[in-house]
Amino acid sequence: MKINYETPIEEYKVGGKTVHIKRDDLQGDGIELPPWGKLAGIEKVLSEGGLDNSIPLVQLSIRASYSGWALAQLGKDAGFDVKIAYPNSKNYPQEKVTQWESYGAESVPLRANVNSIVLSWMKKKAEEEGWQYIPYGFDHPIYHEYWRNRVSEYDDYDNLVVCAGTPVTCLGMCQGFTGRNIYLPSTSKEKTVLRRLKKFGLENDERISVHQTEFDFYDTMDDYKTPFTLNRYWDKKAFWWLENNIENLEGKTLFWSLGA
Repeated sequence: MKINYETPIEEYKVGGKTVHIKRDDLQGDGIELPPWGKLAGIEKVLSEGGLDNSIPLVQLSIRASYSGWALAQLGKDAGFDVKIAYPNSKNYPQEKVTQWESYGAESVPLRANVNSIVLSWMKKKAEEEGWQYIPYGFDHPIYHEYWRNRVSEYDDYDNLVVCAGTPVTCLGMCQGFTGRNIYLPSTSKEKTVLRRLKKFGLENDERISVHQTEFDFYDTMDDYKTPFTLNRYWDKKAFWWLENNIENLEGKTLFWSLGA
């Protein structure tokens, strides 16, 4: 089991323009580790985030997320007793549960509800049991620092396009990017993203624009074909936005494929 830290940049033609794609979805091989650009950041949180591996670690994993798979593997490798909480609904994929259990993680089924309520139940359970947890979406200073540093290396681009999901990952990315424009196609509500940007002192950064997707989150857009495999819940919607707005982007563009 090994994270690919040196993911490639690939070139594609989008609407007649050259776009560079950062294939961070290739951090994981899709067999032992999920095809997810968050793995290296999570690894840093586990090793440098002030967590104690003598105390059980619990994390919430929604049905579209790779969190359970990633934590089961990376947490085990870092010596943690990992527990994965999840909303125990009839449409939650049982194969996800079986997968993280096969890696040694313990399942913590919770009554299904909206994510914010399920998360509050997980926190309550953790307090009762004396477990620790990483903030939802890996909203941790070490995680944000990782993304600030990682994105700052790509200082020869004018435009950054990345999906704003939770949104957590894009916050450190926005702080690290030095180019002229940051486009955040979002699967969250626009006001949710703007609220998080404000918390990070980014509300007045005129480079940043938020574009709420017109697609339902669980719409996997099966009829929409892309030049390479994209996560069907997050990145695919961001690429659709790019393809439909590419004529408005001037200069050199970097699309960051998170595998999310």
